[in-house]
Amino acid sequence: MSEFTPEQRAIIEHKGDLLVLAGPGTGKTFTLLHKIQNLVEKGVPEEKILLLTFSLKVCQELREKIDSLGLGKIKVDTFHGLAYDLYRDFYQREPLLISEKEKREIFKKLALKKDSLKNYEEKKRYYAYLEKIGRLDFDYLLLKVADLKLNSFKGFCVIIDEFQDLSMEILKFLTLLKEAEFYLFGDPNQAIYGFRGVNLEAIKEFLSQYKPHLKVLPLTQSFRCPKKILEGAEIFKKSPWLVPPYQSLKEGGIIQGFHFSNSQEEKNFLLKLIVNLLGGTGLENAKLKNISPAEIFILGRLRKVLDPLRDFLQREGIPVALPEEKAIALKSELLEWAEKLKYYKIPTEKLLSELSPFLRTLISNWYELFRKDADKLAVYMQNLSPQELIYPNLEGINILTIHASKGLEAKVVILYGAEEDLIPLRIFEDVDLEEERRLLYVAITRSKEEFYFISNGERRVYHFLLSKGVSSWLKDFPLKTFSPLPPKPTQKRLF
Repeated sequence: MSEFTPEQRAIIEHKGDLLVLAGPGTGKTFTLLHKIQNLVEKGVPEEKILLLTFSLKVCQELREKIDSLGLGKIKVDTFHGLAYDLYRDFYQREPLLISEKEKREIFKKLALKKDSLKNYEEKKRYYAYLEKIGRLDFDYLLLKVADLKLNSFKGFCVIIDEFQDLSMEILKFLTLLKEAEFYLFGDPNQAIYGFRGVNLEAIKEFLSQYKPHLKVLPLTQSFRCPKKILEGAEIFKKSPWLVPPYQSLKEGGIIQGFHFSNSQEEKNFLLKLIVNLLGGTGLENAKLKNISPAEIFILGRLRKVLDPLRDFLQREGIPVALPEEKAIALKSELLEWAEKLKYYKIPTEKLLSELSPFLRTLISNWYELFRKDADKLAVYMQNLSPQELIYPNLEGINILTIHASKGLEAKVVILYGAEEDLIPLRIFEDVDLEEERRLLYVAITRSKEEFYFISNGERRVYHFLLSKGVSSWLKDFPLKTFSPLPPKPTQKRLF
């Protein structure tokens, strides 16, 4: 096992329940896959291994890697996908799941707002209404399946990817599997989905209750992030588990901030920085870096902050990609396609032929992932979130919110809008400062080489005017402050 680090070897060879705290770029997926391979070699039947994750995108990637190891009998699925299968097997019928449109109508009927389900009492009222009308949504499906009288999962091994994103509903669902051995992989410092009901303390309490002998092992040697990036991210760690400092195989790295007095100077500077990174446009810039546009991410705490910058860069001829907007458009197309599949019963292969090459490949892969189960595919596609459809563009600079960048990486990351009250976000109520720290951790650790942050003396966001300067959380990093440029002299009239 010389191809593994000592930390990886300890994880792969460990017997029994295990929690792996995997830092950024430390080979989490590599270790997870070899852990599964080791379980099979030690005699665990493939049919008794469940590999569970959150998104179809990651699920598909893991399925391909598991198949390449010759372990095709292992079930690779999302938590909701497994719940769907268990419900259907138990009742011998499809669960009656509401569509997104029906969910919006129910919200309107119950006078619920978009974020109402963050409130426990409002969520109870919503679930009670679903129960009354005999319908389910994906999260309520998890709760209903958790109450089924199923056979014990003793002898099974459950591998959980990205454990830090386990919601309260998923934790309840996992009580069904409590007799199995659990192997959980993830980075608690990347837990940024509090608005979805994710709570690290609740995850820790669940594991303490159901897995009291759980072993905790870290992965701290990063193969991706250079030393200065890891050191910069270190101060923003915030989780109930103590993770040792990360080590890097790569020296160097850059963290640098820039503060401007007005937005025009800020944008002009950013334009020059991007042109330099891209290698410029002429021979005079031949000595510059020549990074591809896809290797540059511009991140913002809110999409509203990024919109003016997007417009400016597009006017200046910089190739710009907007993966979140593309994801919303893709979701709309997929919903329409899923409705045809579900309600018109047109053969899946015929419907696939009507799609663009990109979507045809995407859905064909999902169709194979679900073992050509068209009913399950249709239901799942009706419940996709745009987050599952974010694919960085290879031909443009990707402009993203920090949330959307999770799981992605680039050589250069630029945090735009690094002002106090945006970082951390205090302009709205109920800010979770621990989660805000983790968001900054996520932003920094997307970088494989360089991380820049840019702030302004005044920035207007919605109806708020931010004028406190650079975020206090970033002031200890190298920061260059630009004084206002003198006004250009006006030419005197000759007559």
